[in-house]
Amino acid sequence: MKNIILDRFKNTVKVKIHGKNIDRFIKRLYKNQIEILNLSRIDRNTIIITINLIDHDKVLKLKSIYEMDDLGYNGIIKFKNYLYKNRFLLIFLIVGYFIILFLSNITFEVQVIHSKQDLRNLIINELDKYNIRKYSFKKSFKELNRITDQILKNNKDQIEWMSIENVGTKVLVKVEERKLNSEAKTYPKQNIVATRSGIIKKVEAKQGVIVRNTNDYVKKGDVVISGEIMDTYGEKLLNTVSAEGKVYAEVWYTVDLEYPLIYKKEVSTGKSKDVLELKLFNKKISLFDFNKYKHSKDKETILLKSSLLPIQFVKTKKEEIEVTDDVLILEEGLIAAKKEARRKIESKLDKDEYIIKEKDLSFYQKDSKIVAEIFFSVYENIGKASEIIESEIEDKKEEE
Repeated sequence: MKNIILDRFKNTVKVKIHGKNIDRFIKRLYKNQIEILNLSRIDRNTIIITINLIDHDKVLKLKSIYEMDDLGYNGIIKFKNYLYKNRFLLIFLIVGYFIILFLSNITFEVQVIHSKQDLRNLIINELDKYNIRKYSFKKSFKELNRITDQILKNNKDQIEWMSIENVGTKVLVKVEERKLNSEAKTYPKQNIVATRSGIIKKVEAKQGVIVRNTNDYVKKGDVVISGEIMDTYGEKLLNTVSAEGKVYAEVWYTVDLEYPLIYKKEVSTGKSKDVLELKLFNKKISLFDFNKYKHSKDKETILLKSSLLPIQFVKTKKEEIEVTDDVLILEEGLIAAKKEARRKIESKLDKDEYIIKEKDLSFYQKDSKIVAEIFFSVYENIGKASEIIESEIEDKKEEE
């Protein structure tokens, strides 16, 4: 079996030979130890033989008065001839493939989804720090998650939640603005209203009147702690104050995400070293590093920097890591996706807020990813100050 496979790769040539007394020529070939792999007669004076390519020149020397024509080649030589004949087409296909591969890993658009221009500009500037911009190379799923966490950490007072994902050649960023009660506007006369719909679980009022009870359903904008002090019968406005307090409610979120089933797993080897490097643009040239790590986590310290040219001399601490491909089954992918969804929700919660429960709405495999939709019920402070307009107070007094 092995010999049959190997024979397919042997270089052979099919030759047509014509002349009188052709049997004499065949005997001459055998006498000179020319191996005839296949022989067929066309007529009394014509034969077609298959010989090893290395014997071709020997046969040419022996043919004397006989006519000899090459009919075709087999084996590796046939493949080489095919490649040579179609070399321009193959070069075009290979170059085209690498161009497509290159372009598919380039970001051609960065889209931030939010209504406020100031917040969009903030996100675009933050992304630019991590080289996520138009015509930059796309980041991996893991790298995008790391950048997301870092941006949230650096802007926790402005950003409540965000996600970054590659969609084709576009980077799509979804973001929600954080509105902190501690930094919310306060007014001389105000109510505390709900910032979103939910079921009230607890109300803490420092000042004002609680007008909604535990387990009441409220919609966004509903007054929960009123700054208007009414009489016992609720008919006459006695005073207007600046209501203060917190409104904790059960609110709901749905997280849609895609999680890769194949990802790079990094494990530290425990080895590390300091390396001097010359940094030119985004290229690094290691100096005196004769035993380079195949993979490493790098932390740079700038030693020298040119103000005129994009050149830096840096000391880099390299921690060696081993990188392997890890493949998750569907169930493992779902567990990992749920952890990622929970992380996204928890990243926007304060210390006194927490997830009550979660539920898988749907999940399925798409190519090498799991697509999941997960529901969360969250205990969250939804109270927000809302100014009581003076004209509205006067209208109420006039009505009374």
